[in-house]
Amino acid sequence: MKKVVMLVAIMLGTSVMVNAKTTPVKTAQAKEVRMEKHAKHRKTRAEKKAAAMKQKPLK
Repeated sequence: MKKVVMLVAIMLGTSVMVNAKTTPVKTAQAKEVRMEKHAKHRKTRAEKKAAAMKQKPLK
């Protein structure tokens, strides 16, 4: 009898734990972060254009 009661308690406990609904957690929206390039990596438009012109092969 004791084993039957323990088996019933285990089955009920397991079914309750499996079917339990959790409360939804509110997620905060992530903010968009803009990173500035390091001064060493920055190039002006003129520098980029000059670099592109130097790299083009002559025909």
